[in-house]
Amino acid sequence: MRSKRTARKLKSAWIGYRASDAEQLVSSLNKERMQAEKLLREERELFHAALERKKQRDAELKQLLADALVEERRWIERAGIHG
Repeated sequence: MRSKRTARKLKSAWIGYRASDAEQLVSSLNKERMQAEKLLREERELFHAALERKKQRDAELKQLLADALVEERRWIERAGIHG
């Protein structure tokens, strides 16, 4: 009789220990997930900011090229060179 009671207590303690482990694991995984989501958001923001800078730089370079072509045409016209 006594051994059954002891066995039940040990089993109960083991189950409680395992449940506590599981709760800690779930908590730890939730923290890791939240950190990963935060990093992902930050990476997305950085990526989109870099993409916007690239678009802006591309537009600036396109405008510089267009201005250079206009200037080159003016020089050609002034020099009287015809193609």
